[in-house]
Parts: sequence; structure tokens; C-alpha cells
Amino acid sequence: MAINDLDEQALQLLYGRWRPLGPEQVRELLAGVPARWWIAGGRAARIGAAPRQHTDTDAVLMASGLDAARDTLADWHLWEANSGALRPLLPGEPLTPGCEQLWLRRNASEPWRLDLIFDLVSNDDEWVFKRDARVRLPWSRATQVLDGIRYLRPEVALLYKAKADRPKDRADLAAACLDAAGRDWLIAMLDLLGYTAWAALARA
Repeated sequence: MAINDLDEQALQLLYGRWRPLGPEQVRELLAGVPARWWIAGGRAARIGAAPRQHTDTDAVLMASGLDAARDTLADWHLWEANSGALRPLLPGEPLTPGCEQLWLRRNASEPWRLDLIFDLVSNDDEWVFKRDARVRLPWSRATQVLDGIRYLRPEVALLYKAKADRPKDRADLAAACLDAAGRDWLIAMLDLLGYTAWAALARA
């Protein structure tokens, strides 16, 4: 069973507890990384909406920033989350080919603090949806900056959530503050990708 298939309780029983950094703490942690990064997941989907409890924080980093991030995070323990398994990424070791995600904690006695995801497909000009390269937007349309922190726009964050379709994802969709253009874009992309149930929910 893959990590993403586990509910929150099962995940923590198997891999350990989470005490996620907030977006402001992520900003401080990644301040020295000279590559584009942003907050995704439920925190981005809920911008401007009623908050909910988040069991982790999803930060996405352009893959070109990996080496700089590893230098900045030298005193953290980095673990590859890849193909449903966790493996320590020791100093000097290369990232396993195909790995797109790291979990961070201070040491084995401490909780996990950050889920760091690598964007392998976007470029300097455009955000590109990793599941279908037909879906792309200029960065000015894909993200927004609030309090010095870049977030995916809610409609873009929700597009990622449609595939998992967990109760919390549907709750994020129901609560999201989408303007007319954002909702229209989300519905069009859900239709394009065949997420018909979510398209119907977004229209409601």
C-alpha cells in the first residue's frame, strides 16, 4: 500500500507522528534556497476559506533547487518518500531516480515537520501539471503571494486533489473560495482530465 493510500491515523502509526511547520516557518527554513518554491495541498486550497486542521505541510520546490536545498537543510534528517516506502537520504548520497518527495525531521526522536515535493516538469515561465502537460499556466496565474509566501491558487491545488478524492479533499473543494475565473478553469480542467464527479461538485 502506498503512503498516499493511508488515512492519517494509519500513516502516523506506521511512520511516526507529524508536527508540521506552518507556512511562515517554511518561509524561514527555505529562505536560503535560490529556487522557486511554493505551498500546495490543503493549505493552498483553503486560502481565504475557513481553516481546518492540517496534519502535514506540502511545500513544492523546483527540482533544480535540490542541491541548494540539501545544503540549506544539512542539519535536518531527509528521508525519501518513494514508491510507498521511506529511505534515509544520507549526506553525499544521490537521490534515487524517480523520487519526487522528501520528508524532513530533526532526528529519529522528533516528529516529521515538512513534506518537500520536487516539481520536475514546470519551467521558469510556466507551471505545468505533472499528470498531463496540456494543463499549464503562467506563474502569475498559477500562484499567488501572501505575506511573502507563494501558494498555489486554490483552483490549482484542488486539481491535484481530484485524483485522491478523499473526504478531506471534497471538504476542501466545498470550502474553497474560488472566483468565477478560477472555478471556470477548474471545471474545464476536470472535464479535460475525466474527473467527472469532481467537475459536477465544482459546478454545484
